[in-house]
Amino acid sequence: MIIKSITLKNFKSHKNTIINFNDKNTVIYGDNGTGKTSIGEAIAWCLTGANLFGTENVTNKLVTIGKNEMSVTLVIEKDGKEYEITRSKKKNEIEITINGVKSTQIDLYTQFVQDKDIFFTVFNPLYFTTLAPRDAKAILYKVLPEVSNEEVFEKLSPEVAETLKKNGFNNANTFIEKQREILKDWEDGLLKSEGNIEILRQIINAKIPEMKSFDETQLKELEKKLMEFQKNQNIEIEKELAILKEQYKNPPIEKPQLKDTSILQKTREELLQEYKQIQEQIKNLKPQYITCNKCGNKIDVTAKEKQLLLAKLQEIKEKGTKTAAELKAVIEENEKAEKEFKEKVNKYRKALEIKIKRLENALNTNANKEQIQQIMQQIERLRFEEREVISHNESVKALLRQKEEAKKKLKEVEEDIKLAEQQINEVKTLIEYAKAFNAKKLELEATEINKYLNKVSLQLWKIVQSTGEIKDDFKILYDGKEFNILSYSERIKAGLEIANLIMGLTKIKFPIFIDNAESITEYTAPNTQILESIVKKGTKKLEIKTGRS
Repeated sequence: MIIKSITLKNFKSHKNTIINFNDKNTVIYGDNGTGKTSIGEAIAWCLTGANLFGTENVTNKLVTIGKNEMSVTLVIEKDGKEYEITRSKKKNEIEITINGVKSTQIDLYTQFVQDKDIFFTVFNPLYFTTLAPRDAKAILYKVLPEVSNEEVFEKLSPEVAETLKKNGFNNANTFIEKQREILKDWEDGLLKSEGNIEILRQIINAKIPEMKSFDETQLKELEKKLMEFQKNQNIEIEKELAILKEQYKNPPIEKPQLKDTSILQKTREELLQEYKQIQEQIKNLKPQYITCNKCGNKIDVTAKEKQLLLAKLQEIKEKGTKTAAELKAVIEENEKAEKEFKEKVNKYRKALEIKIKRLENALNTNANKEQIQQIMQQIERLRFEEREVISHNESVKALLRQKEEAKKKLKEVEEDIKLAEQQINEVKTLIEYAKAFNAKKLELEATEINKYLNKVSLQLWKIVQSTGEIKDDFKILYDGKEFNILSYSERIKAGLEIANLIMGLTKIKFPIFIDNAESITEYTAPNTQILESIVKKGTKKLEIKTGRS
């Protein structure tokens, strides 16, 4: 857009002023109070109904004192065509015409202005530098180029690009978040497996008592000797006695089926590991405060996460208590069954002992009674020793079976750990590749932006070092200084660079009005129409000159 001329009637100090502008550079000279700034205000008001800084509802402040009518007419050139735009105030009514046809503000925006904030950012170099950071960021977001995934992939190594594509990559932050969830699952599984492998190694490395042996020689000799004393007794009694002795040795009582406690033990260990892990997370969770935009109070953004972790901790504790109770109940039930079995065996054997003793007594002659009694006592002592050895060896065999099962389980767990470590490495690689994608994307966006900037440095995002994700982080500086501490001349120069950036990215050209241009001795002019307002002492009537000041 090029402004060819302006006509002001009853606009502030201008009763009837006509100015023709050069297509490239026009300088407006005049002393203070001669209406130089009013030229820029009139252009802004005619096109938008606002003042130089975009403030609306200012019409009544712009009318020449004592007058109730005002008008500004612009002749502009756009896309090779000329248009005459007039905004006028008659009493309390505002009228807009384009080439004599009554129009609306929407028509002006549609055909010429397009976006109010972008227009003022270009037209008035001071506009952008006075905005709040949030508003300035919003304007830049409207015009900044969007770098596509394919553009970023082209700049990455083939391995990185292909790997990301094969794994369903679309949005870097979403991808990283998803991979972190997968990573957490694998790391949790690895932690549990490492806990299980420690238990299995303890079982495998545990010392198992040696098997004991029982020498039956003496017992057999005593039984043989006893038989010699009893050889003259009733054969039927001997047969019955033999049967009873066999039953004594191998009681016909079914062993109890003990319940398996391994699953409950594993569950308890997993809950314990998870409990410790969440405790560690709570310990490492540092308060992070933000200030509420509405109330101004400081809010700990980690409080909710901590509450969730504490709730999870309580839930695990309740599950652990329940599991421990169930495990205890099963163990007690098994112990009770074993105890009842032993009691039945002992009761059965005691009953047999009475029968055996009665039958043995029946076989004894009066002459050998005392000697038989001694032999029977020796036999009973040896049988007790035999039972102790059998019981000991059964326990040793059970421990040996447990060790063999632990060895088999250990191989399975080691394979699980190997797989988990492999998957963890693969997921970490994907996360690093996604981080590289984010870094390259910011680099490409910065390259496009920096083509139009010199001393202005612009940062809209940053990469969070701990996660690799892109986060909003608006910073804009001029020559290393924040905008709110810039001098007047620095603000103008910074605004000119921002105007150049916006015009370069949008390919839309608006005129630029530099008020008090005498404050900047030199500057790089954007490739568009420049209107300069310069104070010239003693010049009571505006002087218009073409070319750079």
